[in-house]
Amino acid sequence: MSAATPIIEVKGLVQHFAQGRFSGNRIVHALNGVDIAVREGETLGLVGETGCGKSTLCRAMMRLYKPTSGSVYFEGKDITKLRERDLRFVRRSMQMIFQDPAESMNSRLNVGYIIEEPLLIQTKLSAPERKEIALALLREVGLPEDSYLRYPHEFSGGQRQRIAIARALALEPKVLVCDEPVSALDVSVQSQVLNLLMQLQRERKLTMIFVSHALSVVRHMSDRVAVMYLGNVMELADSLTIYHEPRHPYTKALIAAIPQPDPSRRFDKIPFTGEIPSPIDLPSGCPFRLNCPERIERCETEKPALREVAPGHHCACHLVG
Repeated sequence: MSAATPIIEVKGLVQHFAQGRFSGNRIVHALNGVDIAVREGETLGLVGETGCGKSTLCRAMMRLYKPTSGSVYFEGKDITKLRERDLRFVRRSMQMIFQDPAESMNSRLNVGYIIEEPLLIQTKLSAPERKEIALALLREVGLPEDSYLRYPHEFSGGQRQRIAIARALALEPKVLVCDEPVSALDVSVQSQVLNLLMQLQRERKLTMIFVSHALSVVRHMSDRVAVMYLGNVMELADSLTIYHEPRHPYTKALIAAIPQPDPSRRFDKIPFTGEIPSPIDLPSGCPFRLNCPERIERCETEKPALREVAPGHHCACHLVG
């Protein structure tokens, strides 16, 4: 596959969740027809406010959820139709780093077993071979070898995230999904973990999907950025274009909200004109229309398609030509 070839391609992905009988059998519309491709070797950033569908999209890409409709292609193969027992190659090729490393680890297991567990499940390596790989991974993520026999509670948050990264790398995946991997860490530690991820991507030639609320972090990490709102991709372009030439009103509002220490470089805030709609009761037409200061009559009845408005720049807005 060439550098421009999509390793993951999502087409018309819809993900709904039923709330259950005690909530009136209401439906949460988590993803609403997402089309996106992740190129081999790139870092794709996903941004948007809480509840916009970023984490759901990541889990659906990995087939941790069975989509309501639509398709996810991994290396050209539709994985949405595979049975659980046929998903082993997907599990091996795509690994996730979670937001809170403490919650993603069994506190009763030592670090060595935590890192070796994927190898135990997916390979037939002997115990000495697994230990050798685990020790090498500990060194690679910047932890001493004596960490092998210790337990997660003996480490700081940043060190636990390094252990989580080592575990994710154990099977030598092609894709690393990072679901807000530094938001639970101290600010002083965040840059160390981010630099480690960038170094590992270069050395291992990984494809990364990076989710974060911090737009400045996404800008630093990503080659391209997808802006999500209410389960839809509203804008998609390379990182510099998103931050310097945003086209969608929602993206403009997000960029304007980034704190600027220099008053002369601050943007005028673009106000939202209403409350954020519920994913249970979606608005008609454009998902953003209730909060958009530039909405027109067409926005009320017709949902805009995500289309290319400039080379490599896609936007879902009726006002953008």
